[in-house]
Amino acid sequence: MSMPKVSVLLPIYNVEPYVEACLKSLLSQTCTDFEIIAVDDCSPDRSREIAARVLGSQNKVAWKLVTNERNQGLAETRRIAAMEATGDYVLCVDSDDYVHPSLMERVIEEATEHDADVVIFAATNVNPDGTVNYQIESDDKVISGVEAVEGIMDLSLQAYCWNKLVRRSIFVGVHHPSGLIYEDICVSVQTLGRSKKVRLIPDRLYFYVLRDCGISTRFNPRIVDLFTIMELVEKTTASLPIKNRELRLFRLKYIYGFRTVAFQAAMRAPTYRLASPILQTVAERLHPQHLYRMYADSRPKLSFVMCLLKIHPRIFYSFVRRFSER
Repeated sequence: MSMPKVSVLLPIYNVEPYVEACLKSLLSQTCTDFEIIAVDDCSPDRSREIAARVLGSQNKVAWKLVTNERNQGLAETRRIAAMEATGDYVLCVDSDDYVHPSLMERVIEEATEHDADVVIFAATNVNPDGTVNYQIESDDKVISGVEAVEGIMDLSLQAYCWNKLVRRSIFVGVHHPSGLIYEDICVSVQTLGRSKKVRLIPDRLYFYVLRDCGISTRFNPRIVDLFTIMELVEKTTASLPIKNRELRLFRLKYIYGFRTVAFQAAMRAPTYRLASPILQTVAERLHPQHLYRMYADSRPKLSFVMCLLKIHPRIFYSFVRRFSER
């Protein structure tokens, strides 16, 4: 039996209401040259049983269901799945999302035609009822891996793992930061940095579902993990020939990283008492030259709001809450 072209890496944890729809979207693909590697990360619900039932009821797509001995987290579970995979490429799918029927056909077609190490595609952010929140766009061109890293650092390219088909030999060779959130940034930067050819296509092939209970919508004190992720990105890109690296790194670390930590703490923490330690941490790390550089980088509004944080976290908290509720 020939090896599949693509291995879908599907971590499973606490997704009982959603995993069946996710799997059915994968099993409804117009192309079957792929396998599904599902890994149960010690899920406390019936997710594993549902996945086993859905996968076992068909023989169209090869599959494997692995169970971790202990909870490992998303990054490590993806790595475990990749080690079990046999495809030339891997594709990360979150088990509470779903995909377009032509996803596999299109990414295989593009990877083969261009001999690409990575294929990046567009996606749609949707609510559980299917209404669209926004589009995650992708260009239509071929670039180098270093250029793709520059795009992430420049905030012009998204760092999600789930909208990228990656050559498996590259994916398994990078560091997967276990136990941290925002790990996609670190993993994507590394995989792209090791890639020679990256194909971008504008096709919207993935549906990222924004759920009220999801890690991206609720207050999570571990948002400060983003500081560690930024440090890892700085280290892993040090040897790459990145143009204007200092400016691009500033945009990723401060305009994206500091802004994300501060605004999410202010908007999602139910009380100032919970947000205060995080906001104080950001304020201590934020220096006047950072505020000036934000302004000089054509971001005067962000510079102003972050000035409020530097003056006092409570002022920033009140300001952000007031305007986010409008």
